[in-house]
Formats: sequence, structure tokens, C-alpha cells
Amino acid sequence: MGSNFPDILGIRGEDPMLSNIGVDSIVSGEREMTEQAENRTATIRVSEVRAEGGALNARVTVVNLTGHKLPSGVGMRRAFIHFEVFDAERKLLWSSGRTNGAGVIIDQNGSPIAGELWWESDCSARIKPMARMHQPHYEAISRQDQAQIYEQLVSAPSAVGAPRCGPGTPPAAELTTSFLSQCTRVKDNRLLPQGFLDLNARRQIAAALGAGADLAEEAGAAAVGEDPDYRSGGRDAIIYRVPVSELAGKPAAVQATLYYQATPPYYLQDRFCTARGDDTRRLYYLADKLPLAGTPAEDWKLRLVTSGPVEVP
Repeated sequence: MGSNFPDILGIRGEDPMLSNIGVDSIVSGEREMTEQAENRTATIRVSEVRAEGGALNARVTVVNLTGHKLPSGVGMRRAFIHFEVFDAERKLLWSSGRTNGAGVIIDQNGSPIAGELWWESDCSARIKPMARMHQPHYEAISRQDQAQIYEQLVSAPSAVGAPRCGPGTPPAAELTTSFLSQCTRVKDNRLLPQGFLDLNARRQIAAALGAGADLAEEAGAAAVGEDPDYRSGGRDAIIYRVPVSELAGKPAAVQATLYYQATPPYYLQDRFCTARGDDTRRLYYLADKLPLAGTPAEDWKLRLVTSGPVEVP
């Protein structure tokens, strides 16, 4: 967006003190961003590939190389795994986490998986069921309409009675992208950093700072079940169990790729369906006119790392 709409976004293309003999800040920023994404953000590895019990099994391990949660920053940013099974001719046989050209995660039939879009296409109503439909945190995936998405999702306050928000409060309303309406975390399975402290240690630090236990709890994950990776931090391992009966060919290789999205489709759709005014029209114009074909962010996703093809024994 900076390259294509610098005037609208108020971004200088050159140093005002050096004029056109200086370094192009936008081009330099894009280059540094891409290099960091590919080399200093995460690693992904596929192991334990084997056929067992009528399924092709594989373990995918993602390691966080940053010093904070991944993704970090504003809550709508997310990362997700694209896991693929190919035959010997590189024909796709099975996939979890594939997307369409708009960055929407879809199933084998091209339909958005649960939680990818929140509204009907004309913004007339929320897609049913309205209540907090999303992809949960998975420890195992066996269907093409399931995907491991690392993200933070929050709900709005209940419209009935006095609103109750904060750590430990169960969600009582629909998901929201409004920063002013955040009430309760519905999901936060963003990858924890290496050396992340356990809850007891965080509580001790919070107490020493004179803060409540809520601060210690809010810093951790939410809705990840008993996944041990979220007690030790630094990584997440997930098992893919691909039913052999669904494969229209003999599997020869699998591949796992980690992608990042700064603006997921549900976020843009919710903004367009709930907000009015010049800012919303400006965002719609930028998103509609952004030429991403042939760029590192083609199809509204940025590739971080890939395992490359891993042979099926």
C-alpha cells in the first residue's frame, strides 16, 4: 500500500533533506520486511511422515524465532499453516489452509471455512450461526475444512444486562473487530516466545509490580486446551491425519508453509459492514485497488517459511 498509495497514506517516498539522492524509504522498508519475514520470524518442519490406520500422518512443528507472541501487534493479524499432499507428478491430492485470491481460507470445494467471513455478502446480516464462529486451536487436523490459524479473537460486551468483561469472563456476545468494543478473549493461540514464563512466575512478577493477577493471566494463551506447547512456549506441533480414502492418487510428498496476514478477510468485511464514513470508504478504495499479483503478498498473504516437499516413505 505504501508503494501504490503514498500520497493517500501520507508516506514520503524520499528523505526531505536528501531529495532524490537518498534511500527510497518505501522500497527499503519492503525489502527489510520481506527479509525479516523469511529469515528471522519462524521455522517450520515436517517429520514422522507415515501411513497408519488408514491415514497418512505427519507432524508439523512451528518454532517462534521472535521475542514476542507471533503474530504480534494489533489483534487482527494472524498466521496460518497451509499443509499439502501431492502425488509424484506434483498434483495436489489434499490440502488444509489453502486460500483463494482474496486470502480467504477455503476447503476442497472452494467454500470459505467456518469463521472466514462473518457477514452475508450484502452486509444485511451476520452469517448464521452468529455466535463466535471460528476455527478453534487444533492439536490434530483430519479435514480440509479445518486449518491451524494463530490469532487473537475477541467478543463484544453482551447487549443484555450489565456488561462483564476481562480475564476469566466467558464470552457472551459475537466476535468484533472494533478496538472500542473488545470485552473478552475468545481465542488467543498466537505462538508464545521462547522462554515464556509459566502462570505462577507471571503472577509473582505481577504481584511484585503491584498489579493484579489479571495481568499475568491476560499475558498467556486462551482457548488452547491442554496443549503442552502452550505451557513451555516457543513452538507448536500439530498432527495432520489425512484419510487415505479421500486421496485420488498415491501420495508421494507433503509440504507445510506458514503464511502471515496483516489484514484477514473477516476484518475487512466487518469494517465495511459495520463502519460508515470517509475512513471506511478510503479503506475500501485502497483494498479494492491494491495490485498484489506478482508481489510477495500475492493473494493477500505473505509467505514466511516453508518446509519444501518432504517425501512420503
